[in-house]
Amino acid sequence: MAIEERQLTLEVTLLEDPDEAERAELAGRLCAELRELDVDGAGFAEGGPAPAGSKADAVTLSTVLLTFAASGGVFTTVIGAVRDWLLRQRQPGVVVDVKIDGDEFRVEGVTSDERRLLLEAFVARHSAA
Repeated sequence: MAIEERQLTLEVTLLEDPDEAERAELAGRLCAELRELDVDGAGFAEGGPAPAGSKADAVTLSTVLLTFAASGGVFTTVIGAVRDWLLRQRQPGVVVDVKIDGDEFRVEGVTSDERRLLLEAFVARHSAA
């Protein structure tokens, strides 16, 4: 029996200073940490058309694409790792938009109890799938 794979998109955003190079650096560090988890793949999402004269597909360096097994609690582990990573960021205004199965949630490092409950409900909804 084949194991079902799921895809998760994580887009790093800077609320206060939307510098693309800094977003790419942050996303690269997040991607490196997520590769250490039990995921099947972690890399950058393909972007739109490549710039004129380039020889490769465009890549969106602030968007991480993860592939993982649908079973085994990997989704919960990934979301926990993203939140922990955000808490360690020194720069204010760093958030990660999580997209899976047509659903989206913004993860921030500092959350209220209500936001934590919403995050837990989001994780539970997609962990059961």
